[in-house]
Amino acid sequence: MTNNKPGIIKSTGAYSLGMIFLRASNFLLLPFYSQSFSTSDFGSYTLLLSFYTILAVIVQAGFQTALTKFYVEADSASRKKIVFSTVVNTLTILSFIVAVGLVALAGRTSLLLTATQRYDTIIISTAILLIVETVGYYNLHLLRAREESGKYVFVVSISAIINLFFNVLFIAWFKFGIIGIFFAQIFSSCVSLALSFRYIKNDYTFQIDYQLLKKIFLFSMPMLAAGILSTFVDLADRFLINHYLSSKEVGSYSFAYRIAMVMNIVVISFGAAWSPRSLDDAKQKNIHTSFPIVFTKLCFMLSFVFLAVSLFADNLFNFQLFGKTLFAKEYYSGIVIIPFILASYMFRGIASFYSVYPLTTGKSYHFFIGDLIGFITNILLNIFLIPRFGLLGAAAATLVSYFLIAGYSFIISHKALYFEYEKLKLAIIILATAILYLLSGYFNTIGVDVIFILSYLLLGYKLFLGGKFSLQAPDEAT
Repeated sequence: MTNNKPGIIKSTGAYSLGMIFLRASNFLLLPFYSQSFSTSDFGSYTLLLSFYTILAVIVQAGFQTALTKFYVEADSASRKKIVFSTVVNTLTILSFIVAVGLVALAGRTSLLLTATQRYDTIIISTAILLIVETVGYYNLHLLRAREESGKYVFVVSISAIINLFFNVLFIAWFKFGIIGIFFAQIFSSCVSLALSFRYIKNDYTFQIDYQLLKKIFLFSMPMLAAGILSTFVDLADRFLINHYLSSKEVGSYSFAYRIAMVMNIVVISFGAAWSPRSLDDAKQKNIHTSFPIVFTKLCFMLSFVFLAVSLFADNLFNFQLFGKTLFAKEYYSGIVIIPFILASYMFRGIASFYSVYPLTTGKSYHFFIGDLIGFITNILLNIFLIPRFGLLGAAAATLVSYFLIAGYSFIISHKALYFEYEKLKLAIIILATAILYLLSGYFNTIGVDVIFILSYLLLGYKLFLGGKFSLQAPDEAT
């Protein structure tokens, strides 16, 4: 890796900043949503959003990793242009076809998901959103492949601000209700698409290379299947909770889940930085030098977020402003799942680290196998645990599923990616996290929680920076 490339913490931090801006509007809107919607209404919104998310994963066809791989490996600017154009043009056509079908079946889809046809207008709005978000998503993904994190952060930050503004406008001012959330997302996605196109237009042409498309398709199919299964691991519990309990419980569960998804921001951001970087490191045979450092830093980042969110979650529900709690009390029942979901995403981040092996070897079917294991485990455990333990059972099923996915990723990768782990540092991270988490539950005061988090940051500073303020170790090649 060339010396002008930023370290993995800096890259992950940049992408995290972008993801924070992108997701922050959703997080900042949680108090607003909790005061504007009942848990039942929020549950219906969650079911509709889950359906859209699954559909978007299918339409995006698992081409994300293929775009990174074929773009990075292309040996000329003209070839890189063909790679990107083939991907984005194909998916634009596909998303348009699916959107037309979605509009035609809007009423039936609403009835199937929510037992009422009154959400048919929302289904139509998701059809529009599907086209805009698909194209905009791959524009942003190209910026990741080119490692232009600054441009990525700028685009998603502006998009997030627009999303926040229109959410308040449509829900608080115009009283649109749930559909206002989708309208706001359409507006912000259009802005993201327009801004990102300015940066990628030189990489675009109205052309599809069908021979290349065949290669991309064959490479991506296992990852499309894996993506669908992974999405079901994330979202199937919503539909099962609705089946066994009610949309009210879906609302409480999904609300708490969104708080825990702060961890997913770091995981996705790490993946965005790590995917092109790890391919380059593997190509230059820097595995033994860079991978141990990156793995330890990843574990620290994940454990820090786990502590910060799990320690402060209860305070968020009890915090009062102008005599009202930040979050409506009817959502409090979901707080029990937060540590479980945080831990689930920690294992997802570890699985993301080991994804370099299937990428470099072309054995993308491993993504499918790992997610199939997680999917089957998740469905079976949800069916068994939700009727017995409610929301906690659903969260436990998610945790076990991601643990098995991470375990499979490690098993199939560790021989090919053999390197010496920084065992002492990893042991310190695990031990410190466990101790601080258990002590926090004993003291249960915000002052102690703040001291614990600051102490953990100091520990990370000593572990990785050695007293020198630098985002990259002198010999780090990542």
